Amino acid sequence: MGLISQKIERSELKDGDHIYNWRMPGYTHHGIYVGEGKIIHFVNPKRKAGDGNLLTKFIGSSSTSGTGGEQEEKTPCSKSFCKLEKVAGSGVKLSCIDCFIKKGSLHRFEYKASRTFLLAKMVGGTCTTAESDPPEEVIHRANYLHENGYGKYDLINNNCEDFALYCKTGLWSTDKWYQGRSGQANMIHPTSQDKKDKDLGESVHRYATAIPRSFSKRQNKDLGLREDVVKVPVEELASFCASLLLK
Repeated sequence: MGLISQKIERSELKDGDHIYNWRMPGYTHHGIYVGEGKIIHFVNPKRKAGDGNLLTKFIGSSSTSGTGGEQEEKTPCSKSFCKLEKVAGSGVKLSCIDCFIKKGSLHRFEYKASRTFLLAKMVGGTCTTAESDPPEEVIHRANYLHENGYGKYDLINNNCEDFALYCKTGLWSTDKWYQGRSGQANMIHPTSQDKKDKDLGESVHRYATAIPRSFSKRQNKDLGLREDVVKVPVEELASFCASLLLK
């Protein structure tokens, strides 16, 4: 388990791995390696070229405003399966390794990390204290969601990292209002204290405590430490999510 880097070579890939790649400083894109050089991942099907996202704005990117989320490039690939979307408009796609990492490199997301390791990582979205299920279960979930869809993309509540985390663990939140399990999104998601400070206009205090509060939020919302998550079979995920909306 690497504190500085979790970079791996292609030869080190294992079926069922949760992998990610740095698309820009502070922003990672995630997917599940299902073997034979194939990766299933979740992208925003509605994002247009040139759109920015909340995470890039938070780290000071010059991106323009937009719907956010990872965007699939239109560059043709020689592999027939690449960028295959079995449910049109679902955003769940099958890609080759080259198209997934683009010009970047592969990194393996760490599971069953200690709290110390979790907080020592400067950027969220690279590890969790939650434990992964066996590879065959992980791949089954990823394939099922590729064939049946995964719901609506949401940068904070249901993004590419959330997709990979669910495939690896089968865990889903019972919180109707805040589903987000993404480590990178949780670092910037506002808490009640953030809102209170903003209402009071305490900008100095807010900025002075921004970093420690970001780390605190990452720990409190980590998938392995949350008390509002339950195991949901992938075949029942759609009905489970529908039932949450009725509460």
